[in-house]
Amino acid sequence: MSRVSLPSRWLHGVGRVVVVAGVATGLVLGAGRLGAAPTQPRTPAALPSVPTSLTTSYCPGDPFAAGEKGTPKADVRGSVAAQAAPPTVLDGVVTPSDEPGEITIEDLGATPQGSTDAKPRSGPMSESVERLDQHPQRVRGNAERAPGLLAAQGFVASGKQVSGLAATPCLAPTADAWLVAGGGAEGRQERLVLTNPGGNPVTARLDLVGTKTADSADRSIVVPAHGRSVVLLDAIAGTDQAQAVHVTTTGGLVVPTIVDHHLDGLTPAGVETVSPTAAPAERLVLPGSAELSGSADASARGVVLAVPGSKDAVVQIRRLGEGASRGVKVVTVPADTVVDVDLPDVSGVQGWVVESDEPVVGAAHLSTTDAAGRSDMAWSVATPSVGSLGGTALPAVPASGVRRYVDVTATAGPASVDVLLLEDGQVRTERLDIEQDRSARVDARGARAVWVRPSRGRVHAAVMIVGGPGAARAAATSLPVLPVRVAVRDRPVTLVR
Repeated sequence: MSRVSLPSRWLHGVGRVVVVAGVATGLVLGAGRLGAAPTQPRTPAALPSVPTSLTTSYCPGDPFAAGEKGTPKADVRGSVAAQAAPPTVLDGVVTPSDEPGEITIEDLGATPQGSTDAKPRSGPMSESVERLDQHPQRVRGNAERAPGLLAAQGFVASGKQVSGLAATPCLAPTADAWLVAGGGAEGRQERLVLTNPGGNPVTARLDLVGTKTADSADRSIVVPAHGRSVVLLDAIAGTDQAQAVHVTTTGGLVVPTIVDHHLDGLTPAGVETVSPTAAPAERLVLPGSAELSGSADASARGVVLAVPGSKDAVVQIRRLGEGASRGVKVVTVPADTVVDVDLPDVSGVQGWVVESDEPVVGAAHLSTTDAAGRSDMAWSVATPSVGSLGGTALPAVPASGVRRYVDVTATAGPASVDVLLLEDGQVRTERLDIEQDRSARVDARGARAVWVRPSRGRVHAAVMIVGGPGAARAAATSLPVLPVRVAVRDRPVTLVR
């Protein structure tokens, strides 16, 4: 693996930006299925396309605010951050638009605010809201500010019941998603947050692996228009295992997120917000959630696997790093079962590959412990590959005491990729050449947004945020780098009368 660092200067509000829309990152309203991400064209310029003029994504808000009886109390300090892609990021991907645009972040259900300027002009390239409450947030970018728009939510929770760092990308609504998180330890709870951005109530069906013989009367929930519903998954599938839930909807779309937290006796032991993972498949790639070199101590790591089908699955787990890939575990997972597979503490690991003879779903987890014995957790989901442009925004909290890494993996062949990091108004470019079944890690430092742009091959990527050496408290979270769609197909339409 080789790399070249290429800093380039970019200032907010300078240059033109193309109008695009996101797909797997959740920036297009109306996405049908999450976990089976749309395939990106390898050469977008060769396809007839039209720059998109509007991108929209949604964040769940504070998952503990205004909860039902039994919801733990937490002091949540968080934010939502949105960032449009600078011209440097879009270079060679799509032709920019000249139409002025803006980014808005508003409570879901609020009337979108229009510009009051007599002469249209573009707003800032980034926006943020420095608060989280029970209201989900709607992030929009239009015209010139729609390109590769990224948005993410992050928070630090403190209190006697919940403590830790959590982050999740803002996503588009979907009618079909898989989510994996949680564990069977005493004091562990998983809540599913369903956000409905539409103007009509939506019925969501919840099918949890391992509950096929249970009464299904309580598996459907109505999510109010422009609102959210929170479901305690332990009440459906029990408390003795991790959760693997399939969410399907009728009457509309939702944005699903799991909030996983652990109270170990009287000590808070971590929190995480977990986005959807890849749909059941015989091969999954889980970047990130591995070695935390130079950061807090990793006290435990593993992969939760679930078999939704009727046949047992023989599964091999391989580790990925800068060296050759190595198998670390082979397990048999019974049909309709969820298992938590402990993984060895080996150095140089930057991701995992799961290969099975039957379709499985999964996500990787990591726990970190500080000098005082306090812990936090991070979940890394199985991601779709990026062939053109992918990215994630990074939360503003915490402002210090953490380290940020971008883990990039090539599993379908060798890849050449630019990792573009927005740091203090400057785009830093790290060029990587990665051999097949190997990974590379880039220090993201104080980056507020990360884009991944392959020029050869396809890659999987994730961002890890972890407490640094000597940090006051344990901190860990993971954000998937998801494909960003930069244009829509221009299909000719023939009217027949």
